[in-house]
Amino acid sequence: MVVALPVQLIAPHPSATASGIALLCSFIPVWILLWAWLRFAEHRPLASIGLRGRRADLLIGIGIAFLILLVDVVVMAATGQVRFHWSGVGPAALAGVLALLALFAIQGSAEEAAVRGYLMQTVAARWGVWAGLVAQAVVFAVLHGSNPGVTPVALGNVAAFGLMLGLLVLWRGNLWAAMGFHAVWNWAQGPVLGFDVSGLGFGGSVITQTPIAGSSVNLTGGPFGAEGSLVTLAVLVLIIGALGWAWRRSLRDH
Repeated sequence: MVVALPVQLIAPHPSATASGIALLCSFIPVWILLWAWLRFAEHRPLASIGLRGRRADLLIGIGIAFLILLVDVVVMAATGQVRFHWSGVGPAALAGVLALLALFAIQGSAEEAAVRGYLMQTVAARWGVWAGLVAQAVVFAVLHGSNPGVTPVALGNVAAFGLMLGLLVLWRGNLWAAMGFHAVWNWAQGPVLGFDVSGLGFGGSVITQTPIAGSSVNLTGGPFGAEGSLVTLAVLVLIIGALGWAWRRSLRDH
């Protein structure tokens, strides 16, 4: 009921509420299974996968998420691809949108713990850091490959997101920045800005975005959301370069 309420505040139909609850419930077992495997099979704590270090690094990931979305919105609006306007939601709906951030925090952090926390580090320990970085990005893309509305551009973007998040983990030495990015990216993209999130809709948003006639799916992202946009890819390439430089510099400094 606590989870269902915030979803209902912005969703025009019950199916969106059910989808939100299902999304939340589907990622809780990821945490449980990961903890159990580490505890009983590998005899090490959950924190060993990167849940140590400065929690303030969350802010780095959050800042990157808002930066990419800001560029997306400005470029899409300025080039006549998408029209954004206020949905007219009231205070109760806004409170619901804020509450949805908790749902995306559970979902996003679970993906980061499993992919960048366990998978990348396990592969890196055996075959080297570059193998771990590439492997997790490929797996991350494959996991999203059957989502609704996926395109070659979208799939390439998801792999690029994987590389970016992997570099973020390597640079900071923990998962906090990646978790902050993942949660806020999905939340701001969907319930706030009205994009689909990896092809999944949530039934309502604070801002409504409408593609303008003649707009390009490769620029707007189409039904996959901003993650399917070439605008996003261009920003990702720049950020990947910056994070790669920051990581290599941190290695030299230590």
